[in-house]
Formats: sequence, structure tokens, C-alpha cells
Amino acid sequence: MAVNSDPKDGIDAAGRARIGYAPGWHPILAAVEQRPGEWWLTTQYGTHYAIVRLLRVGGELGYRAVTWAEHSADRELIGYFRTLRAATFWAHRHWLRTLARPGGVNGG
Repeated sequence: MAVNSDPKDGIDAAGRARIGYAPGWHPILAAVEQRPGEWWLTTQYGTHYAIVRLLRVGGELGYRAVTWAEHSADRELIGYFRTLRAATFWAHRHWLRTLARPGGVNGG
């Protein structure tokens, strides 16, 4: 496949990319790297709510997200993910669920 050197092609590609772009905040911005391959998700007040670690499983790289707790035994598994973006997203969703009242909208 040949690379197209036409500048209009680049302008058109940028336009197509902007169609689905929605600027905003993403939970990955709450991830503070503690050491290489380990991120703690932190609230704006400085409290931690999840830990994401880079790991190798069967020769593949991935990420494991757990709830934050001082001791490893007290942490709850959130899940395994292929990207840091997905791991932080689901860790953040898990934390948001802990802030909500249980049950349906009408308390059912």
C-alpha cells in the first residue's frame, strides 16, 4: 500500500477524526503513577480509590484493576483489561457505583 502524499488527504483524515471526538475528562487523568507499571486512581481531594497494574499473562501484556485498600488482602478485583484506558474507565465506574444509593430510582 502506497502512502498518499496529497495534503488534502491529510486534511480530510483530520476532519473524519474530529467527527467522533468529544473533548472532556477521562478517568485516566486521575491515574497517578506510583512506580513504573502501577497507577493509583485518586480523587480531587487526594484520596485513592483504585489501583491499576501492568502485568504479563501468558506472554501478553494487560492491566489488572483492583479497589484501593491499605492492605492487599482487603482489595477487591475489578477486572483484567487490555488497555490502560479501559482499566481506568472501569475502575472509575466501580468507584462511582460505591457512591450511589443501592436499588432502583424509586428505591425498589
